[in-house]
Amino acid sequence: MKNRHTLTPALFGSLIAITLLMAISDVHAFGGPVGGPFSNGSYFPTEGTFSAVVRGENLSGTIQFSTSTGSGSSSSGSGNSTSAGGAGSTGVATIYYDGDTYLGNSQGALNPQSSTMTVNFQADVQGQGQNTISVQKQVTDTTTSNGTTTTTTTTIPYRQVSYFDSLYLNGYADCKTSNAFPNQKFQGSGQAEFQHLVFTGNTPFLDAVDIPISVTGVRLSDTASNFATQDVQPPSVNEFSVLVQ
Repeated sequence: MKNRHTLTPALFGSLIAITLLMAISDVHAFGGPVGGPFSNGSYFPTEGTFSAVVRGENLSGTIQFSTSTGSGSSSSGSGNSTSAGGAGSTGVATIYYDGDTYLGNSQGALNPQSSTMTVNFQADVQGQGQNTISVQKQVTDTTTSNGTTTTTTTTIPYRQVSYFDSLYLNGYADCKTSNAFPNQKFQGSGQAEFQHLVFTGNTPFLDAVDIPISVTGVRLSDTASNFATQDVQPPSVNEFSVLVQ
């Protein structure tokens, strides 16, 4: 007589439970891939496009950027870029600070494993641009000839100050990501630095002010976009001596 194994209801239920556990483990738990029929937004890809609001004292603005596994953007100019290559992390920034509008770039780095997002931006307002100041001094020369002393005063350049005048903001924030299906959000705090030239005395000098900021953002899509890179330049002062023959 052959042995027969009866599939009892209890055994049948156990097999179903094991099958479901195996299926869940294959999709990283809590459902299937984002956009699938069993998804509840439990995880998102590293690649994506994000938008965020930046706030601080006398400061507000928006940034929009993309992240991907590419090697970096080769785009340049203004407007949207269609250049090929890895998208890397590129973005745009529009910041309003103390009555001025700053335009520039932004970047983001997403770490899905630690649920963190690091955000950076750089933006400026052009001032006088590149300029040069010639600083002069007076040189007195005394000569004596036939008992007569003659004193002459000559004004000569002895220093050149080359400077670039702009209002400049750069900032960063460390954020934590959270999943609010179907969106992924991130929120955190950081610091911005405002740089500008002060024109007092004979030569300008560089001044900087730190501004605490907060960042709140959301994922717009699961694909990266290419953003054009703006020309952003911080203020600078270079001083050098003039050789007089």
